[in-house]
Amino acid sequence: MAATVAEDAVEARDDRVVAYLIDFAILSAVAFGLWLVTFVLNTVLSIGAMAATTPGDPGAMGGGSMLAAGLLGIVINFTLWIAIGAVLVYYFGYYAMDNETVGKRSQDVAVVDETGSPPSQRDRLIRTAVLLAPFPIMLLLGGILGGFGFVFALVLMIGWLLIEAAVMLVSDDAQRLGNRVAGTYVVSATK
Repeated sequence: MAATVAEDAVEARDDRVVAYLIDFAILSAVAFGLWLVTFVLNTVLSIGAMAATTPGDPGAMGGGSMLAAGLLGIVINFTLWIAIGAVLVYYFGYYAMDNETVGKRSQDVAVVDETGSPPSQRDRLIRTAVLLAPFPIMLLLGGILGGFGFVFALVLMIGWLLIEAAVMLVSDDAQRLGNRVAGTYVVSATK
């Protein structure tokens, strides 16, 4: 008797977890690199603004310089999150074209629909949208709060990914929330 798609998904659960961790590590490294660049830019802006002086009191900080640096810092922070969003769009766009991410390819697992066929573009978009559901909140936190916002956003995303992973680990059919909503499974690609 042939195994069902859900049974195949359960068998591939360990490889899927490793693929999930690989993809998270890649995306986290890119996000951290982008954050590091914006941190350096914001630090340089802050130091430059503090070094600015007013003509009447050479020892005082220029209020206009601090305001300009603060506003420019907010623009830089929003740019960071737009860049992170672009990386996510590219990464998951690549996934949408080839039906696999770097992690999935390395672990030889693939996303399928309930019949075992490759999922539709709509299904792939739905499962990815659920995975990235916290991103709009992360954008606001990171853009407004800068470095602290990045930390809050990172905690939010890690929390969401842990929820997704926990659902996948405890469910009888190894589906995370995005898979449940889209009606997809992750199975061994060699079957």
